[in-house]
Amino acid sequence: MTTNILDSEAERNPLDFDSVSRAELEVFGLIPELCPTLNIAYCRYMRMVGYHSCADEFEQRQKQKDKQKFWPTLKEQGGPHPANNANLCALFMNHYCGIPFDQAYLWHRRVEAQEWRQGLRAVRGVTVSERYQALQGDKTNKLTKAALIKKDGKTSMIDADDAPF
Repeated sequence: MTTNILDSEAERNPLDFDSVSRAELEVFGLIPELCPTLNIAYCRYMRMVGYHSCADEFEQRQKQKDKQKFWPTLKEQGGPHPANNANLCALFMNHYCGIPFDQAYLWHRRVEAQEWRQGLRAVRGVTVSERYQALQGDKTNKLTKAALIKKDGKTSMIDADDAPF
């Protein structure tokens, strides 16, 4: 398996979570040759914790084996859902897939950032300053396709084109 490396984020299809942009490689410090293995191991973890569904019987058997081995570790940790825990994900990817911990951790953060950019995941405690909030009709100053808007003490994700200012 190979990973498609995009020259620009503008080339990314919104449903493409397998490709990696050159900017992501640089920002997250990912090793390009590891990206296919990182993606496979990440998906394996996400299937185990129930964030991704299994596509076939092989994946279902692998999920059950992984749960038998790793579930006690997950139960000990408590806290947020394991899909949102980069440390647990990296620990799994390191111990059961042989991936360097730092690369596994960074891959989880890369996917988390991509999901945030697409409005699929909320990032708790993050507020985008007014300087970087997308302005309605301004196609040149959009940090992402979505913006975090703080209103009445609450921070929420909205599409940048729907920003009320």
